[in-house]
This record gives sequence, structure tokens and C-alpha cells, in this order.
Amino acid sequence: MICLVAGIAALGAEHTFDGVYSGERVLTKGSDRICPAQDDVSVAIHGETLTFTNSALKKFAITFYPSQDGLFGETYTDEGGAAVRIHGRVIGDVIEADVTNPPCEHHWNLKKE
Repeated sequence: MICLVAGIAALGAEHTFDGVYSGERVLTKGSDRICPAQDDVSVAIHGETLTFTNSALKKFAITFYPSQDGLFGETYTDEGGAAVRIHGRVIGDVIEADVTNPPCEHHWNLKKE
């Protein structure tokens, strides 16, 4: 019986981070002629999918496998070799993340709506 209760609690914790987050991304590396110096970002997390939208990418979906403490790191590479790497942490209602989409690197500061 104890194992069953623990299993149910673990299932409920799986989607703790689900929701919509919004805020800004700020350029940390790259030319501001190529990369936006500052930009709005929205993120929707649903289960094992993180979907984000900014001025360059619309509804861009990647896998999302955070650890229990909210740490995550995901990389998406398309067939042509272009990559987006997101690593960060969800703490409460806030996502702090560093995002690399060569030649640009941005920092996200997002709050759950």
C-alpha cells in the first residue's frame, strides 16, 4: 500500500512545471545587428514538451525533462545541423535559462502567468 501511495504522489509531481511563462530574453553573446538585444519570450510547458515563441521562432517545441529540483538542459538539432540549446531552472513561478541559437546567446527571465 505504501508503494502505491508513493507512486501516485510521483505521478502528480510529473507535471509540476506545466503552465505559461512570459518575460524577456536579453543578449549575452553575439552581435546586436544579428541578434535582438532584448526581446519578448513566451514559454508553454505541458508534460514533456516546452514550446517557446520569440521574434525569430514561433511555437518552437522541444522535449522537456526537468529534474525534481527544476534543473533542465535540452538541445534540439534539425536535419541541417542548426541547433537550439536551452539550459536553466524552474524555481517556483520563475524560469531562468540560458539559450544558445548560434550565433546568438540570450538569457531568459520568465514568470508564470
